[in-house]
Amino acid sequence: MVEPLVPMTAARIDELPFEEDSYVLGYLKRYEQFEDALHRTLKAISKIMEHGKIERLTSVDVTRRAYALGILPNETIWADAVRTRNALAHEYPLNPQKRADQVNAAWDARETLIETWAAIERFVEQERLLA
Repeated sequence: MVEPLVPMTAARIDELPFEEDSYVLGYLKRYEQFEDALHRTLKAISKIMEHGKIERLTSVDVTRRAYALGILPNETIWADAVRTRNALAHEYPLNPQKRADQVNAAWDARETLIETWAAIERFVEQERLLA
């Protein structure tokens, strides 16, 4: 069994050397993919609730509609999750401190994703979108 890089109770790490890539790349990729899947789900719900109207929605549009529908508690929290995802998807820092900052940002935002998923499930059930 591989020992974890950071004990699960730790909330922050100071730096992430390249030798530890295999321990954290999976976590970062999982965060990125989970946020992306939730964003696509929020977009689909927005379209469904607009009576199937197909249109291009920006990330801000999706966030505003999800908030207006009561799925998100506020617009800012999801915008922060999207910014974290974009940083993970588009920035590959060489500096160990900056790499640690990415891990910390994803760790700090994880509850937003989990809470958003739960809110989506409640909304889908409440609106009987799968019935």
